[in-house]
Amino acid sequence: MTDGSELILTASRASRTEAGDVAFEDVDACGNWSQCRAVRGTHVKTAYARRIGEDGVARWVPQLSAGRWWAY
Repeated sequence: MTDGSELILTASRASRTEAGDVAFEDVDACGNWSQCRAVRGTHVKTAYARRIGEDGVARWVPQLSAGRWWAY
């Protein structure tokens, strides 16, 4: 975060808007998606997504700092 703190949030998916805001969503048992948290782009320094590599090892992968993205 831009204030030097860290935020670790587990969600089913995350996205970054053109304005730079990062939204986190979860899905219920019926397949309905709902936003569980949003962070203003001005507060986000860097966003990472946890990915499992081909070697089976989990890693934190930095997301783009500009433009839209989705992470599942």
